[in-house]
Amino acid sequence: MRQCRTWKIDGVIDILRNKDCDFDPEPTTIPYEFRKNCAEWGEWPAVVSKDDMTYSYSDYYRESMKFAKALLKVGMRPHDVCAMIGFNSPEYYFSLQGTWMSGGVTAGIYTTNSAEACAYVLKHSEAKVCVCQSGKSAMKIASICDSLPQLKAIVVYWPDEDMPVMEKSEGCAKLYRWEEFLEIGKDIPDSQVDARIDAIQPGSCATLIYTSGTTGDPKGVMCSHDACMTNALNIRYYLQLNNEDRFVSFLPMNHIAAQYVDTMIPVRNRITMYLARPDALRGSLVATLRKARPTFFVAVPRVYEKFMESIRAANAQASYLKQYLISWFEWIGLRACKTRQYGQVFTPPYFYSLAKSLAFDVMKEKLGLDKTRLCIVSAAPVTEETVTFFASYDFPIYDLLGQSEGTAPICTNTITEQQWKIGTVGRPLRGVEVKTDPDNGEFLYRGRNVMMGYLKSEADTVAAIDADGWLHSGDQGEIDADGFVKITGRLKELIVTAGGENVSPVPIENKIIELCPLIANCVVVGDKRKFLSCLVSLKTEVNPLTGEPSQQLAKSVVELLRGKGSKATTVEEAKEDEVVKKMISDAVEGYNAVAISRAQQIRKWTLMERDLSLGHGELTATLKMKRNVVHQHYEKDIESMYTEAQD
Repeated sequence: MRQCRTWKIDGVIDILRNKDCDFDPEPTTIPYEFRKNCAEWGEWPAVVSKDDMTYSYSDYYRESMKFAKALLKVGMRPHDVCAMIGFNSPEYYFSLQGTWMSGGVTAGIYTTNSAEACAYVLKHSEAKVCVCQSGKSAMKIASICDSLPQLKAIVVYWPDEDMPVMEKSEGCAKLYRWEEFLEIGKDIPDSQVDARIDAIQPGSCATLIYTSGTTGDPKGVMCSHDACMTNALNIRYYLQLNNEDRFVSFLPMNHIAAQYVDTMIPVRNRITMYLARPDALRGSLVATLRKARPTFFVAVPRVYEKFMESIRAANAQASYLKQYLISWFEWIGLRACKTRQYGQVFTPPYFYSLAKSLAFDVMKEKLGLDKTRLCIVSAAPVTEETVTFFASYDFPIYDLLGQSEGTAPICTNTITEQQWKIGTVGRPLRGVEVKTDPDNGEFLYRGRNVMMGYLKSEADTVAAIDADGWLHSGDQGEIDADGFVKITGRLKELIVTAGGENVSPVPIENKIIELCPLIANCVVVGDKRKFLSCLVSLKTEVNPLTGEPSQQLAKSVVELLRGKGSKATTVEEAKEDEVVKKMISDAVEGYNAVAISRAQQIRKWTLMERDLSLGHGELTATLKMKRNVVHQHYEKDIESMYTEAQD
């Protein structure tokens, strides 16, 4: 029987070959492809830093080789783990590739993690080396060093902050600045690293992706070299890559999406990566996009929402005549864009060329996306409002389905052969089989992209991957007659009311948000309750330094309320404002009018004191909602909605 799963760091799975499929490449490893292609591509620009320093593919390989040698010098063995905590940088890339070249396994840590959360990953993975962005990150690791006897080295690549003072006691990890660490391996011959590369098996573990942990401790998802390289080559067809593409790097590097886009796809497709600044999500991203003018762009829904809000705010300042023209152009764009979907013939309406030159092209150029062939949204569900807004500029946002357990993409919409349907996550990638469980609607998939298993967790691995190699995703889904997949909810998020009704909250939340432009987030509650209710938060300004939501309503919200006679400018004022109450109530009633059953209607709602945030623990680093945390924070508000109903 084929070995399709393991929970051991040094385990090896058998490769699921399918000779009948039109896509079945030879199994390979990341460092094998990296070595081969860097030699071929030589002086082609590989990485452009935030400070505009360019590294060619030759430079990229040379620096990664130095890191690999240093790892060997400190005693890294095959399958040992090198952990990393930091923002996107050339050094992070060198650390990843160097670890893979040494035969090791990488494990990323969110920069926002507490010392305790960092300790969990380092202990669970038994990391031997930890690479840190800054002195601040190193301080965090140093504070827990006593509990990490296996840790041999802490390496800091931007030591521009106060560095921790490390004890010189026996068994304590040694602290290195980046250049110091590279220096210790200079006497190791290249041949030793080459031998490590040649010994790696495609079915062995390349990277550990620690899940966001919306419930409980994060699991260590083990992705094989073959899964990484197969998916990296497979995506070429869907993105129409031509070996001269430019990507922008800003997503968290410990996330599978960033590792896949930034360091795996380029290994097989000769991409030039432009690295954004650490404050990318606090305002500098557009400047990087304008500099790089990427041919492909991937972001989480919130990034597209921010783009949408800024465009709408600018449009609101225009004259009445210009606003009328914008509305007309958006109508033209939406009609045109919808004909780009699968099974249709692109049909630009009259005056399309005028709208394109005066509105559509201008918007793309302002965002730095004028050379972008394909925009992808990933990591969390995107609202129909966001997709429709960009479609009104004839600028499709292509949704995909990705999971750490699927080594990034499983299904995707694409411009290739017009494989795009609004409201779906596209078709499965070549070589990926999909189906739904007839009993509970769970979406299952199988292919070379499927993870090896969860590190040190036999029970979780066996529950996720069955004996036939099918990955049980935890998502509920539907597959239409054309093979397009639609995700309808999460099994774990299912609300079971006191009356026994199974309710998926996400479609309800998305509909209410769509119907009320004031609302940033909506959280449906009602598990084991007699009826459904919801918590809503308003769109607010974000602190540019911390990224946390403020009490000040977003400019677009203030403008909208002012037009309706409201003077509210803060959340506190909005709570007492009749216009705000009516707009939210109207949205809830609008949803109720189309709810599939009375049991799925919303009876009560409460306005939260602030928007959900990372800092308060209500969102993961990829901006997925932690429902249990939200419920804990607003327990009194939730109880009051049901107490009032009893009264």
